[in-house]
Amino acid sequence: MFRTRTTVMLVFATLAALVALPATGAAQRRVISTRQDAPSDATTFLGADLVYAQPQGDFSHYVNQAWGVTGHLIHALDPQGIISLRAELGYLIYGQRTARQPLGGGALGLIDVDVTTSNNIVLGGLGLQLMAPNGTLRPYLTGTLGFSYFFTESSVAGSGSESFAQSENYSDGGFSSAWGGGLYIPLHAGAQPLSIDIGAQLHKNGDIQYLTANSISFSGTNASPVIRPIRSAADYVTYRVGFSVGIR
Repeated sequence: MFRTRTTVMLVFATLAALVALPATGAAQRRVISTRQDAPSDATTFLGADLVYAQPQGDFSHYVNQAWGVTGHLIHALDPQGIISLRAELGYLIYGQRTARQPLGGGALGLIDVDVTTSNNIVLGGLGLQLMAPNGTLRPYLTGTLGFSYFFTESSVAGSGSESFAQSENYSDGGFSSAWGGGLYIPLHAGAQPLSIDIGAQLHKNGDIQYLTANSISFSGTNASPVIRPIRSAADYVTYRVGFSVGIR
């Protein structure tokens, strides 16, 4: 299902392409507006954010922090955008290390490669957003239900080159929820309004098995690595800053 970072980044590339497309058909509609004469048409927004995640509870005993990106799609259910449907998708890295080592035995021992192992989270959810009906600043609350997918993968690359081999070492996933809020700061009004989006969410992931930098060990040159997953609740708080733009 969500097996590699390549798949995740293709999703975000698609979202970015949608933002770049000019509005058609609905370009003359006004999106969420504080004016009393705003039309009754529903509005759709697309947003992207840079994210810092701070582990909570048991998760904080094994992981210090995570960084990544998230995207959201919002569809307003009323003219002022007080109640909206909200879909979210995100990708976080909570650990990464690179080791320089020989490619193999015999003649391959003359070739050194970089082996990079990364610990990742893919998250997604669907829920509601409640926003203040008007004002220069637009505070909002969100709640979503969805999934989280924790996976660790390793890749091999030569000096200054793209990876030529990749393998998933371990993965686990399950049900998750996210609750929080934020603030929209308008930068541009009109048919395609643009706002800065600042917010935070608490992500509840329940019982998950995952790897950290200390979960993989090697007992010898020719022996297979020993993998010891950690099992715990994997809750964290995300802090984000990004943008939201009306697309129709």
